[in-house]
Amino acid sequence: MPSETLQGIVLRVANYREHDRMLTLLTPDRGRVDVLSRGCRRPKSCLMPASESFVMGEFVVFRNQDRYTLTSCTIGEAFYPVRLDAYRMTCGAYMLQLAQAAAHPEQEAEALYELLADSLQHLCYHENENPLTIVNAYLLLFAAEGGYRPRLNHCVYCQREIAPNHSAGFDIIEGGICCRACAKGALMRLSAAELNWMRATLKTGFDTPPVPEDKTLFEVLRRYVESRLETTIKSSKFLP
Repeated sequence: MPSETLQGIVLRVANYREHDRMLTLLTPDRGRVDVLSRGCRRPKSCLMPASESFVMGEFVVFRNQDRYTLTSCTIGEAFYPVRLDAYRMTCGAYMLQLAQAAAHPEQEAEALYELLADSLQHLCYHENENPLTIVNAYLLLFAAEGGYRPRLNHCVYCQREIAPNHSAGFDIIEGGICCRACAKGALMRLSAAELNWMRATLKTGFDTPPVPEDKTLFEVLRRYVESRLETTIKSSKFLP
């Protein structure tokens, strides 16, 4: 059984048998990988610190056909402060679950890996930032990375440019904003400030100053991203 070293972030843990856990890792070069952490739930197991959600590090595994078993791990970052705040932990869990839904086995996921690591760093160590603002930025950049960047400058119907000081409707199905003349049905409304925040975030990432309408933005971005993933992330019901 050859030994391999995987750089990864633990997205999910599930207790297995009496003393084991199954870990789901996000890796930059192998995508989503399931790893058995044997005996990690024993009181003196050296694998227990690595067998927790949010842990990022180098995981040494044995591979037997398509099965991986963890033998050791060098932890680079455990993001421990996230666990001390229930709301930040919920935000972090939501981001992990989105990454799990998007990643596939044996498919390169370097951009997604870097985005998740950067997002968790902000969530963990930028206490002055609203956690929901970080989640909103993650959702928006997640969409762009996934190939469905929302259209935010022109109406998705008539292609008319929307001025920076104008509000607009957001069409989840069409994936972008629409002007008042083309607005159809119960579209979600975004203020000029919200739209400008989204445009700036796509350019500058997490350095964009927040806007006060975080809850509205979250609902728009959550529905948009989850519709493209064709799934519902359970932890979203505890947000915003």
